[in-house]
Amino acid sequence: GEALKGVNAYKGAADSYLTFPTTGLTGSEFSAAFWYKVNASPDRSGILNASPSGEDRTKGFRLFREGSASTQRIKLNVGTGAGETWNDGQEIAAPGTDWVHIAFTISATKAIIYINGAVAREVANTGLDWTGCDVFGIGSGAPNFTYWNHKSDLSKYDELRLFTKALSQAEIQTIIDNDKPYVAKYSGEVFYMPFEGKFKELGEAYEALKAKIKAKFGAD
Repeated sequence: GEALKGVNAYKGAADSYLTFPTTGLTGSEFSAAFWYKVNASPDRSGILNASPSGEDRTKGFRLFREGSASTQRIKLNVGTGAGETWNDGQEIAAPGTDWVHIAFTISATKAIIYINGAVAREVANTGLDWTGCDVFGIGSGAPNFTYWNHKSDLSKYDELRLFTKALSQAEIQTIIDNDKPYVAKYSGEVFYMPFEGKFKELGEAYEALKAKIKAKFGAD
């Protein structure tokens, strides 16, 4: 019943999480992008991970949050095979009253966290080893990164995308621009067509019409 885009999002619950197979997504580069509305209770949790069993951080990756009731820091740990890379990210305000766009990219040279399209922190990296990482855990550190109390996340997630490449900052910004609903700038404005080279209407009247079409035909 609440979403950044559309009508629904994922809302975390205690002892709950989603899984998705890593099949076809285990290349030398990786990126993920999604919208996030943080719930700071509990004070730490897993967010997205592909991790081997046991406390082995030399494989896969772990995106998680830690902090307090007023701020939460988004962090990333990457397993390079020979060792691990830490990216201490950046804090976001909590409790989350607005959707925040979170993205990260992993390549053979860098691990970068982006918040709302801006580089939160960039660190040197030497690769990504997927050995033993056959499943993504979403909305928790589970199934394999629950140690240090990185368990279920009660936050909200929307529009999660996974990529077999290291996205550029421009590509991440394009995702944000295409996802975020247009907000009218002027009193009484209900329809806006920018004529920027492709068929794209914005505004209340268009969004209402699109919702009716989707409800009747099941597609935009």
